[in-house]
Amino acid sequence: MEVIIMSEISQHVGQRIKKYRKSRGLTIQQFSQMINKSKATLSKYENGTITIDIETLLDIANTLEIELVHLIDYESPNIKPEILPKNTYFNKHKYYMYYYDGRIKKVVRSLICLTPTQDNSRDVMVMLYNGLDTFDHLEKCHYIFAGTMKPYDTITHFYLTNQINATEKMYICILNPMHASSPAVGLMAGIGSNPFFAPIAIKTLISKEILEENDNFINALKLNKEDHHMIKYYNMVVINCHNSLFLDVKK
Repeated sequence: MEVIIMSEISQHVGQRIKKYRKSRGLTIQQFSQMINKSKATLSKYENGTITIDIETLLDIANTLEIELVHLIDYESPNIKPEILPKNTYFNKHKYYMYYYDGRIKKVVRSLICLTPTQDNSRDVMVMLYNGLDTFDHLEKCHYIFAGTMKPYDTITHFYLTNQINATEKMYICILNPMHASSPAVGLMAGIGSNPFFAPIAIKTLISKEILEENDNFINALKLNKEDHHMIKYYNMVVINCHNSLFLDVKK
């Protein structure tokens, strides 16, 4: 069992190294020279076939200009959910986030991974893997955001930073649902990209389970007539959550 877990950790770390290397536009040849390793050794690191000593791992993180924790965010099967701060909804380690991007006319999927901090504070460490085709392959995400979650009884806040571009921040404000089986509804805010570079806010759903992406689901993600009326009447975006209570969980 211990050998299997070590192998999974090595593969996990290797996938992270590959993801960050490619996001920097570096070839194996280029990056191997930057960390003074052979191409064959770097390839083995990324494939998880050999373990990496801590000094090399620190060197890789420094060269990629990221914190070490972003390479070793492996979720141990031995972690018990009780060690997360008390919260009516965000008391698990994995959550599934969805929003509808009108620029590409598609649903965007993200996986949120929560890890408790070691200083007994209310803050929770967050890794968000944005732009997934499937939740099974995190290494194929478009962006990785890291930061903290601040949970309270009725509301939860996320403060995140893009790990490739530190100037890009993401803020998520979520109302904790009254029903534990209901997805949480909230607002995600940050800086938009093409076709405009400007502050934006998007309606988002966060679920404990993978949701069935049917018409009901799409309608819950999109702003409806009532939302548009509220924007026009109050000059602000007000996110209502009643539509999310009836969404189906994927079988």
